[in-house]
Amino acid sequence: MSDFKRSVSPSTFLFGALPRQLLTAVVLEGITLIGFLQVTSTGFIDLDVTRNYIIGTATLGVVSVGLTIIYTYSIGRSSYSPALHKNRTLVIIAAGYTALGILMTAVAFLAHSVLLEQPPILNSEEIVFGLSIGSIFGFLILLYISRFGIDTPKNTEELQAAVSEVRQSQSALDSSIKAPIHLTKLYGSLGKSMEDVSNCLRQSSTDGGRELAQDIEEWVEVFSEKPEISQAVIVHRSRSPDGEELTELRNDFQSIIARLNKITKDE
Repeated sequence: MSDFKRSVSPSTFLFGALPRQLLTAVVLEGITLIGFLQVTSTGFIDLDVTRNYIIGTATLGVVSVGLTIIYTYSIGRSSYSPALHKNRTLVIIAAGYTALGILMTAVAFLAHSVLLEQPPILNSEEIVFGLSIGSIFGFLILLYISRFGIDTPKNTEELQAAVSEVRQSQSALDSSIKAPIHLTKLYGSLGKSMEDVSNCLRQSSTDGGRELAQDIEEWVEVFSEKPEISQAVIVHRSRSPDGEELTELRNDFQSIIARLNKITKDE
């Protein structure tokens, strides 16, 4: 079963987009941005006559950082990847896009200096300008990916309904005082609801969502083959498993429920 606590993967960073779409974003947005710059032989722009332009660019840079954070949270909260519903992950991703924009801006500046055979001589105003342009660049990269690289799931309401059925089945099992042998229908209902959730998650554009769908499918397949007494131990909060296999299935079930809560509590 997949690791719920893994670090930010490339797929998570790209919100499920392909690496070539990131490259396309860097090239297209870079060309667009450079077209607006007044590049001179001494640096990015003629700083002696455009100080107000620098102040305006710095303001846009700060706004771009804020928009990068907002867009990152908006995309993450609409995804089916549990990792993208963690604040720490979203902050890392937002910082990553800003850093990527700054890095690409620095590369463009160094390439410009090499082509003109001018050593890079930076002052504080040029550094502020470069950081601002880089922040804008980072936001434009994220904006391109959000518009052209991500397929937002269209079955959110269906997923919510399926998860609600899972919770209702789990609650009914926890509150029942009947013997497990008399709860066959409830166990079957839980398995069916879990299958419905898995089918919804397969529309995810991220690895995290698809892995969760696969984990649920594998769990249901094993769970459905167990007798009622074993099923009771796996899903009842008041019961404790006494075997390695049942303990693993119980842990898997709790992990699945935790991840489902993660991706649906923000809706």
